[in-house]
Amino acid sequence: MLQPRCIYARTKILEYGVFWGVLEHYRTDWRCDRGTLQFPADPAAGNAHWLPRFVEHESPQGKELDHGVRLALTVLLLFFLSGPPSFAGESSPVLRKRVSEVRLALVATDHKNRPIPNLSATDIAVVDDGHPVSHFELRSATDLPLRLGVVVDLSDSTLKSWPLVKKALADSLQQLLRPNDETLVLTFGSEVALQRILTEPAELNALVQNSVPGGLTALYDSLYRACDHAFFAVDNQPHRSVLILFSDGEDDLSRRSLNEAIAKAQFMGIAIYALSNHNRKHKQAGDAVLHDLAASTGGRDFVVNDERQLQRALSAINGELLSSYLLYYPSPQDPGTRAFRRVFVLPTHRNGLHVRSRGGYFTLP
Repeated sequence: MLQPRCIYARTKILEYGVFWGVLEHYRTDWRCDRGTLQFPADPAAGNAHWLPRFVEHESPQGKELDHGVRLALTVLLLFFLSGPPSFAGESSPVLRKRVSEVRLALVATDHKNRPIPNLSATDIAVVDDGHPVSHFELRSATDLPLRLGVVVDLSDSTLKSWPLVKKALADSLQQLLRPNDETLVLTFGSEVALQRILTEPAELNALVQNSVPGGLTALYDSLYRACDHAFFAVDNQPHRSVLILFSDGEDDLSRRSLNEAIAKAQFMGIAIYALSNHNRKHKQAGDAVLHDLAASTGGRDFVVNDERQLQRALSAINGELLSSYLLYYPSPQDPGTRAFRRVFVLPTHRNGLHVRSRGGYFTLP
């Protein structure tokens, strides 16, 4: 960009017809009415032989250039001398600056896990990879479209809970979903049995009623596939991405690991809400898995034992999704490789405030 002292020179150049634009190659000659700024054929010989020269055209008025054009050409020479690597050949490095933004969905609750509807930026502090974020913005996400995934474990280990899930699921989604929201339904056992995008909540009822349970459990593979679906693809349209998982947390068949499934959900910005059906007084091995899935992605895990508890859990999920927030701030300078940056969102001074979000985000190379 030209400095103020060069404005006069730029004006004179424009008056004498120099074409200012993007050069496709650094040896391109620049021409004006009074002459041509020529570049040498072999720029690799070094800066001493790299200097361009001005060849004047024959003119009835003579060969002398006025002071304005000479000043303009001097500016051009200084410009090329100060930055020849910028016009180097294909072997020279190309610098690109990518401006990106970190977006995190937040849920704020009080000491009784009730959603807080009036959270402000002064109520929280943000720490990105160990560094405080001084400038961030917070807005309500209630009006944003919801992309909801419903993933149902139909393996042998969940046979007893399937009738309970079928009865409550369709009714809950009828209350949650709005006209602009979309739903991805995926059922699995030893593999994905059903995968379909719904635009009307009423379609879900017939879909789940016809699903047949049974088989081994490929939980991690199925979660990874659901999170990797184009339905959740990152785009420039603000939205919320949520996945509700019905499972006991057991896996005896997957090729993917639990950490891979969590990383994929974090990368796609998907909060996982997990529900398991058993007596909460008796811990099961899969409970820890479901807790890790939820805690790492900004969701929440529930253990329910009957229809009433399931309805309460689904109602709590609905309440959180209808009073969530979107936190966003410019992404710090990344190292040029894919890396995970851990983010902590901490309450500042509001008593009893709990804030949940996913554990961080991945930078892009």
